[in-house]
Amino acid sequence: MQKSKNATIVIMIIILLFGLLGSIKLIRDINVIYLYIIHPIFWIGLSILLHYALGKNIENRKLKKPIMEYTIIATLVYILVYMLSGLFVTFGKNPYNTTPIGLLHNLWIFGTILIAKEYVRYKLINNVYEKDKTKMAIMITVMYVIIDIEITRFIGANITVFSVVKYGIQIVMPNIAKNVLFSYIAINGNYMASMIYQLITNLYFWISPILPNAPWVMTAIIDITIPVILFLYIRFVKNKLNILRNKENIINSDPRNIIPLVVAIILAIWFAVGIFPIKPVAIASGSMEPELYIGDVVMIQKCNANDVNVGDIIEYQMDGYTIIHRIIEKTQRKGEYYFITKGDSNNSEDIEEVRENQLIGKVIFKIRYLGYPAIWLHIVEENEQMIEVETGNPRNANK
Repeated sequence: MQKSKNATIVIMIIILLFGLLGSIKLIRDINVIYLYIIHPIFWIGLSILLHYALGKNIENRKLKKPIMEYTIIATLVYILVYMLSGLFVTFGKNPYNTTPIGLLHNLWIFGTILIAKEYVRYKLINNVYEKDKTKMAIMITVMYVIIDIEITRFIGANITVFSVVKYGIQIVMPNIAKNVLFSYIAINGNYMASMIYQLITNLYFWISPILPNAPWVMTAIIDITIPVILFLYIRFVKNKLNILRNKENIINSDPRNIIPLVVAIILAIWFAVGIFPIKPVAIASGSMEPELYIGDVVMIQKCNANDVNVGDIIEYQMDGYTIIHRIIEKTQRKGEYYFITKGDSNNSEDIEEVRENQLIGKVIFKIRYLGYPAIWLHIVEENEQMIEVETGNPRNANK
């Protein structure tokens, strides 16, 4: 069959409509039938149809091997980084069914679709002439992102600034990063690398008995960073193989030039969300004035009861929130430490004693006025949670 941009656009419209319909309430009401039959059969059938209808595509043999090698390395790095993240947080039981039956279940309703979607992407991008490939790849990337983020879920939902920001970082940006990468791989005549990346990274979640209880910011950074770095490496290799590229352009495209910056940004964000033994906390009340003012940021060093004394300012856990106050008395009863705390500007000590298992850490230094953005986001998040409770529509913040 001759290459046809119009035919490709028609197929894209069909895919987009199917993807949007798949997330509306009508389809969710027949969720089991859709998940186990309609959804996988659509993608498998479409990939088979395109395989025979569109004919064989020409592969870039020079790029095929390095793309595969870098992709395998990236998938292993992804799993390793995700596992190592558990050292900074805690591990928990895998929510997926990791039994052989559960693995087969996930391979059928998720694995087959992931593989089929990448083959469909590859066939569609390469069903146009060379001059139209980039435009088509952009269109297909946008289409896949719209399908993957299930944009129809926002219909009738309570939308707030915080929910939009969180959804953008946690869901939209990782999907954009992956889809840009996979479309770029498809442009360069390869689909196996995308399939391998999708399948191996998901297999880790399907078969691992435990997974890190990582904050959503942490997982979002991993899901964004690895595809971006892999994309840069593939582009660098492509530039090196392109004899028309000058040496300066090749050097500028070397991803090793930006990896230190990327790592620094990742570490800074992880530090900000409290992954490391020292974490920043924004002061949101005036109970510790004049030592600590609203909007200040204090650095909390995680420690145990033996590391703090009277006069130290500590952070401790209460039911659903934390407090930063000064220790005015420390006692030990039956082998357990207890603290009496007080805010510097409060007229009396805190009502409840602080047990040593409530201790989070102690303040080691402060930075003036740096915490106002964090306070604003916290207020927005609290307002969102109040709205959800009032409307009877609570959502899991980690999903």
